[in-house]
Amino acid sequence: MMLLPRTIKIWLPPGYNNNDSNENEIFNNNIRQQQQRHPVLYVHDGQNAMEDEDSWTGASWRLMGALTRLADHQLIGNNILPIVVLLPSADGDLLPGVRRRHLEYGDINFPFAQAHADFVANTVKPLIDDRFRTDPSPEHNFVMGSSLGGQASLHLMMRHPDKFGGAACLSPAFMPAMLDYVASTKGQDILRNKNGGCPKKIYIDIGGDMPSSGKSKDDDTFVRVSPIDVLDHLTPVHGWNPGYFWLDTQLQRQVTAMKKLLDKGGIEYQFRQYPGARHNERAWALRIDKPLQHLFSSNSDKRP
Repeated sequence: MMLLPRTIKIWLPPGYNNNDSNENEIFNNNIRQQQQRHPVLYVHDGQNAMEDEDSWTGASWRLMGALTRLADHQLIGNNILPIVVLLPSADGDLLPGVRRRHLEYGDINFPFAQAHADFVANTVKPLIDDRFRTDPSPEHNFVMGSSLGGQASLHLMMRHPDKFGGAACLSPAFMPAMLDYVASTKGQDILRNKNGGCPKKIYIDIGGDMPSSGKSKDDDTFVRVSPIDVLDHLTPVHGWNPGYFWLDTQLQRQVTAMKKLLDKGGIEYQFRQYPGARHNERAWALRIDKPLQHLFSSNSDKRP
């Protein structure tokens, strides 16, 4: 199936190409760099991940700053920052009136979603591994996305478990076929690493209307998402960004269903709740360190 062309950006971590003026230091750095292989993070909705001006809401996940701060605090495994592959989704329609993103990030039985996952695994990843100093093993290649991008991330990992070792799903929009696949024997075998691949790291979070503790208690304070958040409207790129304040609340049911399936299968994962959190890039930026630590820290807890 033909997919529309797109420009894929690559973020290389600090020190990947060192331009130190000292020739001996350059030589030593080059030797170290030739020996050092980087993990890789593939990001759905990549145009929203790094730079505010590139994001369709005028705010980004601030991913670059989060990664470098985690490295400064030695919270990245082996203190080796990943190469980040930014997979865009904002431009172009596959069909008139139908956003490309809704098809490519759609349910796992959608032909366009399957084609997109295969494109990333079979075209993009080999190209990245060929051109950059990556560690191509699945235990060092991860996927991340929010909303439909969260579903696309889990889909990519499960469709190509031999190439990807983890998926971070922020406020994910899980759909019926995805839930059915996770419940199936094949899906459970993949997630439990039954066939000898690498153990899978899974991160899921959700915001929206919920008790402040994230648990159902009668005496707890219930937090609702405000329909208007002034800070969402003060971006230099977009003056009007309501932030989809209702979406995290609507997605809670599917997330709960996914948790039950993972629990039933005895599958390890990390789950976090953010009472009152909105469904937009600014909200995800406030907690972006959590999925990054889970994917890249060798000692991260599987559950909070």
